[in-house]
Amino acid sequence: MKKRIIIACVSACILVAVLLYFVYSSTARVASFQILQVQHGSISEVLAETGTIQFVRTVMVKPTISGEIRHIHADVGDRVSKGDVLAVIEPDPSQSLQLSRQRARVEGARIDLSEQGISFKRKRELYERSLISPAEFDQARIANTKARHNLNMAELELEILELKVNVEVDSNITHDAVRIVSPLSGIVIARTVEAGEVVASGTSSYTGGTEIFHIGDPDRMIVKSAVGEIDAGRVRPGQDVRIRVDAYPDSVYRGHVERLAPIGVRKPGSTLVTFDAEIVISNPSLDLQQGMSCDIDIVLEKNEGSLLAPASSVMEMGEYVNIATEQKDTASTGPVPTKRYVVYRCTSVDPGMSKCPEAYLESSIVEIGIESTENVEILSGIEPGAHIAVDARAVHAALNSKHQ
Repeated sequence: MKKRIIIACVSACILVAVLLYFVYSSTARVASFQILQVQHGSISEVLAETGTIQFVRTVMVKPTISGEIRHIHADVGDRVSKGDVLAVIEPDPSQSLQLSRQRARVEGARIDLSEQGISFKRKRELYERSLISPAEFDQARIANTKARHNLNMAELELEILELKVNVEVDSNITHDAVRIVSPLSGIVIARTVEAGEVVASGTSSYTGGTEIFHIGDPDRMIVKSAVGEIDAGRVRPGQDVRIRVDAYPDSVYRGHVERLAPIGVRKPGSTLVTFDAEIVISNPSLDLQQGMSCDIDIVLEKNEGSLLAPASSVMEMGEYVNIATEQKDTASTGPVPTKRYVVYRCTSVDPGMSKCPEAYLESSIVEIGIESTENVEILSGIEPGAHIAVDARAVHAALNSKHQ
């Protein structure tokens, strides 16, 4: 008898445990979803592209005279100022002879002026004593004036020639030394010659001459990018740009669109048409170098104080609705595809809860504005401070499973 009582008690306990299990498991199956409160904030729509950093101003330095490179005073990566000596050239004999001839011409004009000055002084004394005619005096005066003008012209030509070739006097040798000076302040980005090489003058023609240095101005840098024709219509000068360089992923540089090419380019073998864009970097750094690759975000549109919701909380639902399209002569109605956007709002009165049971979630159709990778701008459909489900698709799937 006692054994039967024990068995009955055990059976009752098992039955209670089974009932409790089903009760709690049924309760557990009531899903809850993570929610958050929509807030006001700033949102922007960006166009992501890639580009290459370049100097706005790059100068190719060529020698002003032919000759042999004697000394090189700058190398790649050096920062130079305008007027700094980059290299020294020993001119070839023909170039040195040209300078010597011009100096000799100056010296000859100076001697001629001295002689004409002495002659004019004597003629003036004789003219004052009426010992020569006025015509002889005028000839002496004119000859003296011509001699002075000839000297001025010869000195000016010598000054221009020496300035053009940047001549300096070298005390170690008897020949002239021609300086190659920097035309601007910047960074040497290329050097193509070595000491001892013979270079040709670049003043004879714009396409001739030996390239010695390339100098870039780091104070003004740009990003060159290509914008697809689909997005080109939305890119305008003045739009803000965020720039991230592959070499420095933790740094963000700022810039703005300077210009967009008016003519598209189609690369060989491709059907895609792109428009070249130039973006000026507002805060250039010495760390940036020409040719670096970068990612750019062109801010197409930006709103402050918008009602924002996470992108995952807004779900697009396609629907056909009947609308009337008025035209000048006819009015037509019919199903036209449009887009609906839905969020799931929690109707529970408890503002402190972080999750909302499925039974308290209801769909609300919203109108959206700017979309970014993280947030969506809500224009209408829900009020500020409303609590919505973070994962709208998960809620939608759960509700649909209930009705199937």
